[in-house]
Amino acid sequence: MTSALLWLPVMLAIQTSTPATGRDLSDWLLGNWTGKGALFEQPASMSLSVCPLAGDRGLMLDYQVTGEGSPPIRFAGHADYIPDGQNRWRGRWTGTNGVDHDLTALASYDSFVATWKNAAVETGRTHYERIAPRQLRVTDYVLRDGGRFEQFASADYVRNSACPVLTKKGQ
Repeated sequence: MTSALLWLPVMLAIQTSTPATGRDLSDWLLGNWTGKGALFEQPASMSLSVCPLAGDRGLMLDYQVTGEGSPPIRFAGHADYIPDGQNRWRGRWTGTNGVDHDLTALASYDSFVATWKNAAVETGRTHYERIAPRQLRVTDYVLRDGGRFEQFASADYVRNSACPVLTKKGQ
């Protein structure tokens, strides 16, 4: 189950009529977030930062989770997402466990759905869903035998600050 943490934050996705940049998501996804939820049915605290890459050419995502079970689970990861010009995002994820994952994502007006893969480990999905202004729900799933996705984590987040780049630009 710990390997499922590899995928926890990174699956972003955007489906728009034209390729989107990080700036296009500023209304609801960009920013620094804190959340509470569950990880493997145990209470957990999460933080998430989704900010534009230099030159506004994509997104970078940083994630941390601390499970409140015994022993506590601690995990962090980083991903960069680049729009591919075909209404999708592609990227790479690296977690504190050293496992890399290929990422693809699709977006809509109020959701970002990322799929994460490492053929040697596992495949999963992360749904980022705007539930209200400054509020985000993130749900993580892992692909199980038989082709079904099983939820292993979920949290509701509140945006607590803008990205530093956006702050500097007066937003």
